[in-house]
Amino acid sequence: MASDWYEILQVSPNAEPEVVRAAYERLSEKLRPDLDSSPAATERQQLLDEAFAILGDPVRRAGYDLARTRVATVTAVPPSSVSESAPTLVAVSATAGRIVPCPRDPDVETALRCSRCDTPICPRCLVQTPVGARCRDCARIVKSPVYTLDQMQLFRAVIASVVGGVAMGLIWRLILVPFTVGFLSIFIGAGLGYVFTRIMELATGRKRGPVVAGLAIVGIGIAWGMQVLFLGLQFGLYGLVAAGVGVYFSYQNLR
Repeated sequence: MASDWYEILQVSPNAEPEVVRAAYERLSEKLRPDLDSSPAATERQQLLDEAFAILGDPVRRAGYDLARTRVATVTAVPPSSVSESAPTLVAVSATAGRIVPCPRDPDVETALRCSRCDTPICPRCLVQTPVGARCRDCARIVKSPVYTLDQMQLFRAVIASVVGGVAMGLIWRLILVPFTVGFLSIFIGAGLGYVFTRIMELATGRKRGPVVAGLAIVGIGIAWGMQVLFLGLQFGLYGLVAAGVGVYFSYQNLR
């Protein structure tokens, strides 16, 4: 059977050119000390050179991809209950269970393989998907729109954080100060978390994620900072309980 150049370089058929080059250089470096004394190493190096000559050239690689069919080792297994004229074909991966260096993290040896293309993957670079562990090339994970902000949404979120922080700081100062001591401060914090969750949802169209949650926390920080500004650091320390509860609730709602 003709050589599979991807398997020789131990890379995915979807590997980027820089990954192909890195795999070739890594494998060649391992063989270099034995080239003068080992015919097997010399033969292996020749295979690596030929594989890289094809896969490292975009035009030749494209032609090879069109002509090639990746096949597993196929064994005919005649079941006992079926006539010998109708054997059952069982596909077995030629590389399953073999421990090799990971192409993306050469210092890590692994027996894991991408569930789609059979490229070696290690715990550092694998991507867990609903259909199993895959390499980054095959995962093709698209970030959910719920966690993606465009520039206008980000701008509105920043403005909402600042304006909401100032507004809630004034309300806190004028109305809620008597309730910011003791057990009642927990309810003040829960209210802050709820208000900033709603503010950020309105500003971003119900987006979620670390950026949105972080801006809500900034707004709560502004509201708390205004209490320190108006009433002094001592009262601000009491308000930390309320601010902390608010941060917790807003983060849990918006993360």
